[in-house]
Amino acid sequence: MIQSELLGRTFWISPDGDFCSCPTFRDGTPDSDNIDYLEMWEGDDLTIEEFREIIKIYQRLMYRKEEALGGWGLPDWAYQNNVPL
Repeated sequence: MIQSELLGRTFWISPDGDFCSCPTFRDGTPDSDNIDYLEMWEGDDLTIEEFREIIKIYQRLMYRKEEALGGWGLPDWAYQNNVPL
């Protein structure tokens, strides 16, 4: 998972390959009660800087996943409701 200070969100790739995010609490933990999928962000007004940030995050997560480096998914402890993605 990767946290973006610019967007105030945590991003990861789900086991099914979906690009997901949720808000990040001030203490740095992900708010897993408010998970959404980036494909649902249609029509959101992003600045160029925010869009570039999202693309960079996606590239980094996919690299980690493809190279089996870990750190691309949301840790099990972050699932407050124990609902798998």
